[in-house]
Amino acid sequence: MRGHASAIVGMIGEELNACAFKHYIDNNGGKAKILCDDNSKPLCVTPGTSKGKRLDRWIEVDKGGNKTLFQCEIKNWSATAIGGKFLAVNADEEETKKVTNNYWSHQMKTEFSNEKYPSGVTKVFGKMKLPKEYSKTQPLLIYWMPISKSDRLDPFFNVSIKSFNNSAIKTEFEKLHIFSVSLYFRKLLKNKIKTINFDMPASEYRIGILKSMGFL
Repeated sequence: MRGHASAIVGMIGEELNACAFKHYIDNNGGKAKILCDDNSKPLCVTPGTSKGKRLDRWIEVDKGGNKTLFQCEIKNWSATAIGGKFLAVNADEEETKKVTNNYWSHQMKTEFSNEKYPSGVTKVFGKMKLPKEYSKTQPLLIYWMPISKSDRLDPFFNVSIKSFNNSAIKTEFEKLHIFSVSLYFRKLLKNKIKTINFDMPASEYRIGILKSMGFL
């Protein structure tokens, strides 16, 4: 995988991470829907202007009829990224906690710092133009890497934006929701689940292009 991670991530990363979050919600008492157009292309997440920060996905989560629309930023960073830490698939809980807390600390010192705001991560706090039939949204960060603020190692958690203690952050939101794909996949492996099925039309389309060019 080393040396090929960036190329693979560029091709399937965003969709894989979004589908992992959907799988988590669908298997934990809810129903998630990635908003797409009639051609299965994800709806654009923009401030409604020609300029400004863009995000990656709109994802609706329905739990018992209570619907939440998330404006989602996806970060595919892995252990090969700057500040990355390798974590073996079979790492014990103590080592996993150490690495997840290290990632959290690194994000606080870099992406969430006063000096860097707004960063490629904190742009998730921006006000986006809502799709029709929606009146409000919540910010969601999906990380590939194993990251957590506490020792519980929950793959999906939220934090108060006030807890960042960053006077530069200006937003109408009160909470930031965070999902770690790595922690979720590790949880599945721990529960002896080794195969999951994702519907990934964008990735299938890209693979089809490569096949038509004779590369596959």
